[in-house]
This record gives sequence, C-alpha cells and structure tokens, in this order.
Amino acid sequence: MSATTYRLKHLAGLNLRSLREDEPEDLECVYVDISAVGRGRLVAEPQRMRFGDAPTRARRLVRRGDTIISTVRTYLRAVWPVTEAADGLVVSTGFTVVSPGPQLDPRFFGWWAQSDACIDQVVARSVGVSYPAVNASDIGDLRIELPHPARQRDIADFLDAETARIDTLIETKRQMIALLESRFRAEAARTILAGLDPVAGTGDLPPGWRRPRLGVAVELHRGFDLPDDHRRDGSIPVVSSGGASGYHDVLACQPPGVVTGRYGTVGGVYFVDEPYWPLNTTLFVSDFRGNDPRWVYHLLKVLPLNIDEEKSAVTGINRNVVGQLYVPLPPVPVQHNLARTLDCVGTRQQAFVERLSRQIDLLRERRQAQVNAAVTGRLGIAKAAA
Repeated sequence: MSATTYRLKHLAGLNLRSLREDEPEDLECVYVDISAVGRGRLVAEPQRMRFGDAPTRARRLVRRGDTIISTVRTYLRAVWPVTEAADGLVVSTGFTVVSPGPQLDPRFFGWWAQSDACIDQVVARSVGVSYPAVNASDIGDLRIELPHPARQRDIADFLDAETARIDTLIETKRQMIALLESRFRAEAARTILAGLDPVAGTGDLPPGWRRPRLGVAVELHRGFDLPDDHRRDGSIPVVSSGGASGYHDVLACQPPGVVTGRYGTVGGVYFVDEPYWPLNTTLFVSDFRGNDPRWVYHLLKVLPLNIDEEKSAVTGINRNVVGQLYVPLPPVPVQHNLARTLDCVGTRQQAFVERLSRQIDLLRERRQAQVNAAVTGRLGIAKAAA
C-alpha cells in the first residue's frame, strides 16, 4: 500500500467547537464522559442533561464523522468514532475531538484511531504514573501513514463488514453463555425447591420432605461484605470492602461455610472451604444443623434473598425476614444426591462457559489484529475480503 506519512494536525482539526461559558442554562446536552468510552465503542449510555446541570468539563462539541481520543488516563485506550447523528453531543475536556479534513476519510481515521499504530503513540507520549495524560498538541503530533483516498474507503468498507461479522459471533456466544447460566439456575431451582413457593410455603413436596422456615433449618449469622473482585466459589480471603473492623464486629467462620452479601453484594452465594474472619455486613451459615453444607449452598442460590430491609434505605437482606422463608427439607441422603448432581452439572456448565469465554477472547484478538493490519497496509484487503 503506497502511503505518505503526515502529522495528524496537518490532516484534521482539533477541538474545533466548544460550548461557551454563557450558554443558556436550559440548553439540552447529551454528555459523554471518559468512563463511558472504551476502545472504539461506548460502554455506558450518554447522559442527557441541561447545560446548567452539566459538569464544568462538559464542553467539547462533537459532530458525526469526528473521533474522540482520551487525553487522560490514556491506559484506558478510550477512543470513539462518532458514526451516528450527534445532535447536542458534548464530551469531556478530557478528550481531544479530531475532525478529519478533505484528505482524511472519517471512517478510515476512526479505525486507525482504534489501532495500535495510534494507541501506542498516545501511550508513549503520556506523562505521569498514576494519572498518565497527554494534551491536544500531542494528539496533533501523531504520525499517520495515509493511503490514497480511494484506498482509505476500501479499508473502511472492509473493516465495517469484517468487524460487524466478528461482533455478531461474539454476541451469539454471549447469548449462549447467558442461556447456559439461565438454564442451570432454572434447573437448580426445580431440583432444590421441588415446586415449593418459599414465600407462601405452598406446593406439593415429595414424600418424606418437610417445609420448615430457613431460620429453623440452619442458623443464620452475620459476616462481612465480600468485594466484587473476590466473589467466587472456593476459599475466600480475609478482605473487606469496608476496611478493617473492630473485634466487636468480627465473627469467626470455620469451614465448611456458606456466605452471601447482606448489602452491596446481594445475590452472590459462596462456599467457604478455608477459615476466615468475616465482618458483620455478610449473612453466613456455619451451623447447618445436620444438613448437607453443599445442599445449603445450592438452596441459598435459588432462594429470593434480595429483600429490602425496612430499617435501612439501602437494599439488602434482613436475616430475620429471610429466616422466615419456607425451604424444602429432604432427608439428608437425598440432600447429598441433589448436591452432587448439581455440582456435576455446574462443573460441566462452567467448562462450557469458560470455553465460550475463551472463544470470545480469541475473536476480540482477531478483530483487533484485523484493524491493526488493515490500517497499516499489512493486510491485502481484496484477498482478505474474498
């Protein structure tokens, strides 16, 4: 691919349009902050707001065909080409808005800005360790190899089609993961609850099963609030999202144990097989009263635990309310069999999920490799398209 190297500032305008300080207070804006942008896409919805309510950094005006490049926290690789109508779209001053000129095809530049050829230059120019940043002049100094305009359009057409195909495959695999997880939850609920309504206590149970309250079947304690990055089965480290706690707030949980967050981490249930010291914002079970611990683990995963506590403005679990839920109580040998069955099914399901997740990672890597190769001329577009 025959290409000439330019400085970006010779091919595009930078931050050409901005809101004035004296704009009307009721002017409507659609605001995009740094946190809403990923590499080539939005990861959160733009916020619609009045100018008078907008942050002071909400100043850069954007039009269709522009590409925004983050100049702060550059390790995030926040780049977004604006390909749709952009009426009222305003972005943070933490972005440089690049408006391609006549020589630079907007779609080609949007793809180039997502490539390593661009991102590596931005990161290399960044100053600072904890908050690396560049300025607009650094963006203007980026070097871009620019092919002929017709070639730019061919590359953009190819990447539009190829990445759309890959994105469709990724979305299909995400849906498969969601379906697998939904089916497992539904099967676990059918297996464990056996038709019992935990709130009303109604439903016909198999012979020999009882329907006590949860607080009778097991003893509920209070523990600590498990942070997101430690939400997993298996051993749970001594970590609290709220920091250290005084000894009056601490209760010991010896394995085996089952924990679930009372606030913040409501909905996650975890099996404990190593000792730890929980703080008191977690609900946990260590006294199973003769019941199989793994069965209790599966039971808590299918119970409606996301219950508002009347005494708090924060959604959470009131152990006294949860303790009043009806639970199916089969004989212990049946509990063992149910737990083993669900463990085996869950292991197989998790293996499928991990395989699909790996396939998604490989598709993402292929997508980025296609972008990198196409915009730098290392990929023969006609041959690849065929």
